[in-house]
Amino acid sequence: MQPQGGESGMTLVEMLAVLAIIAVAAGATVLGIGAATRAPSVEAEARRLSSRLQSVADEAMVSDRPVAFTWDERGYAFEGSASGDDAAHGRHRLPAGIRIDMGRRRPPLMLGVDGTGVPASIGLRSGEDRWMVVYDGLSATPIPAPAA
Repeated sequence: MQPQGGESGMTLVEMLAVLAIIAVAAGATVLGIGAATRAPSVEAEARRLSSRLQSVADEAMVSDRPVAFTWDERGYAFEGSASGDDAAHGRHRLPAGIRIDMGRRRPPLMLGVDGTGVPASIGLRSGEDRWMVVYDGLSATPIPAPAA
C-alpha cells in the first residue's frame, strides 16, 4: 500500500512492537548473564538436597519400595527409586568446592517405606559456609549449621 500524501514512516503500533521485542531480548540477556556468573551456594544445595530427599522419601512410602540414599565426595544419589532415571531423582554432582559431610556414617542411608527411615543430619560445606539437612525419617529440613 502506498503512503498517502507522500508521507512514509512507521506507525505507532509498529514502533511499540519493535520496542517490546528489544525489551524482551535485553531482559533475557541480563537474566542469562546473572545466572552464568552466580556461583552455587551451600544454602541452595542444601535446599535442593532437602527437596529431593523429601520427594524420594514420599515416593518410597507411596510405592512401598525402600530407597537408599548414597553419597561420595562428588555428590549423591537415590538407589531403588522407581523414578531414579529422571533428573529429579537421579545422581546429583555437587558444584566444585561444596562437600557433603555425614560424619562417621557410611553409605547407604535407608529411607523406609513406612516413615521409619533412619534419622540423619547431612552436612554441606564450602569453606566457612555450612548448612545441614535434618532428616527425621519423615521429612527433610534445611537449616544453617551451628557454629563450630
